[in-house]
Amino acid sequence: MIDVRSREFAVPFLQSLIQVDTCNPPGNEHRLALLLQEYLRREGLESRVITVEQGRSNLEAVIAGSRGRKLMFCGHLDTVSPWTAEAGKYPPHGAVIEGGRMYGRGTSDMKGGLAAMLLAAVSLHQEGIRLGGDLIVLATAGEEVDSCGARQYAEHHSLGELDGLVIAEPTGSRVAVGHKGALWLRITLHGRSAHGSMPHLGLNAVEGMMEVIALFKRHALEWQAHDPVLGSSSLSVNAISGGVQTNVIADRCSIDVDIRTVPPLQHSGLLAEITAKLDGMQQLNAGFRYEVEELLDRSVVYTDPGEELIRTALVLAGSAGEETEQSQENGSAGISVAADQAAGTVGTPTGGGAVSAAVQGVSYYTDASVLHNHGKLPVLIYGPGDPKLAHQPDEWIDIEAYLDSISFYRELAVRFLGVAAD
Repeated sequence: MIDVRSREFAVPFLQSLIQVDTCNPPGNEHRLALLLQEYLRREGLESRVITVEQGRSNLEAVIAGSRGRKLMFCGHLDTVSPWTAEAGKYPPHGAVIEGGRMYGRGTSDMKGGLAAMLLAAVSLHQEGIRLGGDLIVLATAGEEVDSCGARQYAEHHSLGELDGLVIAEPTGSRVAVGHKGALWLRITLHGRSAHGSMPHLGLNAVEGMMEVIALFKRHALEWQAHDPVLGSSSLSVNAISGGVQTNVIADRCSIDVDIRTVPPLQHSGLLAEITAKLDGMQQLNAGFRYEVEELLDRSVVYTDPGEELIRTALVLAGSAGEETEQSQENGSAGISVAADQAAGTVGTPTGGGAVSAAVQGVSYYTDASVLHNHGKLPVLIYGPGDPKLAHQPDEWIDIEAYLDSISFYRELAVRFLGVAAD
């Protein structure tokens, strides 16, 4: 029986995941869930494919241990859209290997981490190691857009039964204790149309929206916060649409605003303040009407580095970190401590006290914001991919980092759950 942690097995296994197109939209995660279920069945492990919506599914496998803790390994099945042939050198779903790297959409974000988690669980089963508690492996649909898979799981399961959650998002094989929150808003301004040659008879929503954007720019600093672990909040206007044609005064214009938050910012308070500012503008611009639509609300995730899950991960990442820093000198993927310090992502935790330079936060949001049981569940974010490569053309993963992460996840499960005495 071949060791699933070996290069001979683990590398082709990851290639098989990359070669399945699960770009979201539309996702089509169901076919990858079925592929993984069939693999687990061949290995003698039961799993469930749970439909989220047509063509979209979660996969859940429970490696039962003795009565004790429950640890969840979680990764998502979907990826963002593929890059174009003009944008990149390698085919997005080719899983091409060159120079110690595997290229393909999802290699870093995050089929590499998901594959490593699955193989870690299978390796324990292969060797007949019965854990002291249950290891749950959850592969979700839809994380890249709306976390529909994680939300469905949270609706049908008691998250309070879990004792730890590990998310395999790319961290450059570094221990991350949390991530920023995300609040996405769509602001729509309604005006009044008129002939383009008689603009005084209308209310130009496009021009009015310029004032709204200026308002966001003026108040961005007021709404800014900084956390020594998670970094700084941000606000950006990233999409705009409006108008009908050149000779018609625009009666409607919309913008999409991406706000990333850190403590002490609260989404409800921030939304109320933005709405109040827009109400004030409406009073000054009689005839205009504003609408605020909440597109996404993902909470901040933060776990105290003193939690056992994080302390265990730091011990395991210690020797691996030395190898990672050496590989960085040779050009491999990773995040240097110096870079983290420059970005403000290491230092004193939100709750106070010193934090090792090995601890960081990440700027992107994850399924943990849905699954962390309102902040009660310890969360570790750890993955072999480089976060800077996420969503980029010619996305790749360092094969050695991927292989090392299988052993990391395996040992983490053993140390956190223990081994059954029987």
